[in-house]
Amino acid sequence: MDRDQNASENLFDRENKLIAEILSGFRGLIKHGADRVSSTASTGQAAYNSMAIEILMNGLTKSTEDLLGLTRQLRELWVVGPLKKPGEGDDAVQLGVQQDATAFFSLMNEMRREERSAAAQETGGCMTYREGPMEGVPMPKGPEAVAGPAAQGSGAGAARPGGPGGVGRG
Repeated sequence: MDRDQNASENLFDRENKLIAEILSGFRGLIKHGADRVSSTASTGQAAYNSMAIEILMNGLTKSTEDLLGLTRQLRELWVVGPLKKPGEGDDAVQLGVQQDATAFFSLMNEMRREERSAAAQETGGCMTYREGPMEGVPMPKGPEAVAGPAAQGSGAGAARPGGPGGVGRG
């Protein structure tokens, strides 16, 4: 479905045309349904009226379905908005995602720093932490690197020399 309002025909003109079709179909239906049947009416005339009413009802049903389809299209345009062309606005979206991610990671790093300082104050200052990026646990350098995964802490960036856990005694 083409949801670009500028490229498609005016949706409100379509609405007006469909409403006019419904009203004219309803008028024709009333006209054929209210025709007097004279005593000299033939079977052919009655069949013609019956067929005309059926055709008008089918047209009325089709116009109503088209109007419902149009209202659905208008709702989609209103709620979702028109579709963009491929690649259109990708730079703005990418910049927004990057800004959101930067703000999120800075907030998470700040919360991590606060939690660490609170934990260090609870133990009387005998804890040390290593800060690293939020993406993962940094690999230790020096003799701890030889100790393997047991020397790495389970926390983000925390390591304790000589044993598992994220706390080092100083």
